[in-house]
Amino acid sequence: MIDPDNLKCGQIEAKLKLKEFILTKNIKGNCEKWLNDISLVGRTNENDEEEIFEGYAACNYCYSTYRTHSTKDKHGQRKNYGLKSIHQHLKECSYKSKNQASRIASSSTTNILPQGPPLRQALIPKFTYNKNKISNKYQNKLKDAELKFVVAGSHSLNSLENDGMIELLQLGIEIGSHYGMLDVHDIFYGRKTIREYLLIKFDSYLKTIRNALDEPIKEHCLAATCDLWTDDFTKRSYLDITVFWTTKEYELKHSLLRCKYFEEESKTAVNIWNELKIIFDSFNLSYGDTPITTDSGSNIVAAFKITDETRLPCMAHRCNTVLQIAWDETIKTHHDFEIFCNCIKDLRKFINQTSGIQDKLPKSIKCNSGTRPWRSYFTVHDSLNASFTTLTQILSARNEQHRIFYINTVLLLDIVDLMEQFSLIFDYLEFSNCPTLQNVVPSYYKMVSYCQIKVNTQEKQIINTLKSVILKALGDKYWSSITLLHWIATFLEPTFKSLTFVHDKKDRAKRYNEIQKRLHVLAGDVLTTSDDDQQILIPPTDPISSSSPPQKKHKNDPFVDIRQHVAANPSPSSSKTTLESLNIELDRQLRLYNNMTLNNNSEYDNNPLLFWKQQQDHLSLLAKIARSIIAIQASSSESERHFSIAGRVVTEQRSNLDSDCVEALVVLKEAYLNNLWPKED
Repeated sequence: MIDPDNLKCGQIEAKLKLKEFILTKNIKGNCEKWLNDISLVGRTNENDEEEIFEGYAACNYCYSTYRTHSTKDKHGQRKNYGLKSIHQHLKECSYKSKNQASRIASSSTTNILPQGPPLRQALIPKFTYNKNKISNKYQNKLKDAELKFVVAGSHSLNSLENDGMIELLQLGIEIGSHYGMLDVHDIFYGRKTIREYLLIKFDSYLKTIRNALDEPIKEHCLAATCDLWTDDFTKRSYLDITVFWTTKEYELKHSLLRCKYFEEESKTAVNIWNELKIIFDSFNLSYGDTPITTDSGSNIVAAFKITDETRLPCMAHRCNTVLQIAWDETIKTHHDFEIFCNCIKDLRKFINQTSGIQDKLPKSIKCNSGTRPWRSYFTVHDSLNASFTTLTQILSARNEQHRIFYINTVLLLDIVDLMEQFSLIFDYLEFSNCPTLQNVVPSYYKMVSYCQIKVNTQEKQIINTLKSVILKALGDKYWSSITLLHWIATFLEPTFKSLTFVHDKKDRAKRYNEIQKRLHVLAGDVLTTSDDDQQILIPPTDPISSSSPPQKKHKNDPFVDIRQHVAANPSPSSSKTTLESLNIELDRQLRLYNNMTLNNNSEYDNNPLLFWKQQQDHLSLLAKIARSIIAIQASSSESERHFSIAGRVVTEQRSNLDSDCVEALVVLKEAYLNNLWPKED
């Protein structure tokens, strides 16, 4: 169980966006805000039970999280902070304004009442009140039938609150109201029919997404991630390719295109490219014009070299390599660290194999983070640190205290503090619903700052060695993977455009020069592909505002101290400038952009696409370039998440599923989660 007092608002917000935490209705909250705008925060634990975090509330629209109560005092009591902060946030929340506008628009054009904001997964209020519409007799029969569903099919309790289950039951009620009493066997479809319909729906989805990609492909605003996965039971391999694109409204979208069965036994570069070519051709993806983010596996890297595709390294995997090297090298240098690591490894194994321990701990001891191993360095040590006192008591009562004796608690806390900072960086490299490429370069400078050895800490030899090795590995593995595209994306994030985190002035000037040269090349590409050349080159009649709207300050934003808040005063610009060439126009836009002043609080929510949406009429060239560049992903984490879904599809009980069904189930689940479910014909 997670101790909410160990959480921070920024962490919760990031976990909500990553779908690792969920929003939950407050069943005691009867005011309009609790019904429509605010939710409690929780998660689904290992037992598929809803676990609510005390003391927090979040905005339903943007997931901004605020404390409603203090941490527990020595008497176990919490001080009530009230909802003033979140009420103030709701007055300024741009996502709420957009949501209300879209609901008003939809309600004015249809007879359907506008629905409230969708929650992630937890629908607790729908199942905790308003049961008086049916008699006690049918209430008990319904509870008994739901319980039989869970018991007979070994389903999780959480499955009773799944949207798909609710839609199925609601449809049954509608059919009954229309046709009267029916025998379910007369209307319900079995596994063979649904299997066939699954494949039909999958084909329908492919057609839908193919049409949706036409515009971003034409506008060169599409990128992808790619990875290979092998299931644990049948040992079949699948090739995942996920696309990301920016819409005309400057929104970042993503979709899993294929989780394609990899038929060839040998995963050579040629075989991988042959499979990729089939996918590229079926979706009309452009060769050489679809930047793809992957891990650095030699076969994957070689596959994209065959046709000179633009391949970017997964920076989350680069971080994992950095930490892995640091741990290995420190183990070689310090025997005590080797004992420390082996003790933790053996202790985790013992706890997972022994009953009666995990359920008594304030935070369950975590295993490796599966498809995203870079997170294990924090989650494993953090869970052990949070439960250390309780665990010591439990092991002592069992005469097993020797299993924890060699764990240095000071070193454990130092590692948790260091890796917690890295964990926030990982969040900003892994988001799938907002841009990430602009965070790659600042992440390097922040991780370097985290590893600076403080004075008067000579006695902490192990953590100092760990930091030193991380610093070196960051230069060898992470810094060497940064490309000019990463620098351009950083420049196109308005709070990073000044590159103030680069302290060497000569190096900063060099980066500016490289960025501006490449922007001129990219602008030429924009002009070549644009249908309206004149519109790009004509300056706006109204001069651009040199001041951006106020911006909200992110709690737990790892880059908060290096974001630009106030730039130099803008130099006056004339809307009468005669534009004779593309370069002159781009230079003009660059001057305006560089001279813009940004305030502390901004509605851009550190999402550069929101900024460029507002500036697309004034800085048309830069906005088009930004729309193209910012679609590229910093990591291939979205593909990794799909393999987690696939791992829950291909289980020992479902190992006989054919590869076509596996792909259709994985792809359609992702489509359902992203509101891309294909409509009925």
